[in-house]
Amino acid sequence: MNTTHHAAPLFLGLVTLLSCGEDRSGTKTERPEAEIDVGRQADRATADPTPDAALPVVVQSTLSRAPGRMTVDQLRRSIEIITGGLAWEEDFGDGPTDMLEVLAPTIGAPDYLLVTEENLEPSLIIAKFLHDASHRLCVRWVENESVAPPERRTLVRHAAAFESREEADIKAGLRALQLRFFARYLPEDGAEDGPISALYGLFLNASSTSTPGREAKDGWLAVCIAHMTDPELLLY
Repeated sequence: MNTTHHAAPLFLGLVTLLSCGEDRSGTKTERPEAEIDVGRQADRATADPTPDAALPVVVQSTLSRAPGRMTVDQLRRSIEIITGGLAWEEDFGDGPTDMLEVLAPTIGAPDYLLVTEENLEPSLIIAKFLHDASHRLCVRWVENESVAPPERRTLVRHAAAFESREEADIKAGLRALQLRFFARYLPEDGAEDGPISALYGLFLNASSTSTPGREAKDGWLAVCIAHMTDPELLLY
């Protein structure tokens, strides 16, 4: 039997099968150049991101305003309420003169002729005038308190006697003044006792260096002036 004719087709089929196996295994199959470039670009972007690939930075702005101060009318009413009805007045021979009314144009109030809006910028000149006012007002306030009954006092309200220099009485009065001047509540447990300690030291210094009989008056006078000249009274 001649096997040559039967072996040739078998040999050709075997070669074809082997070549198909090599393509499927991937040993001789190459990736398209386009796929390689895309892969390289993806790897490069992951390893070293460009500024275009970085996330945008969001900057949030906060609203703020410059400190302002009370108008002249607001200051006048505040002083009257705090002191129980006192006003900054001077007598130049023609009777009492309202000094805030006299000085109003100087400290920013409009005259409605040349100036139509009030200047509410904090300034040294209004601080200076408030310092002058504090000395006039506090002297009158202390003198009135020293002869007023306890139920009618507005400066020293937590002591049975105006002349008391007991620490508990003084500190209770200081807490009441912080609330009266600045609407600042300071509890008695001492959690926020910083301002009270400083004011109590001021009271002790003033009262210990005063003339006999004026210890309490000079102590409360120093405390009153300290409150009246505090910028927090004027600013908001």
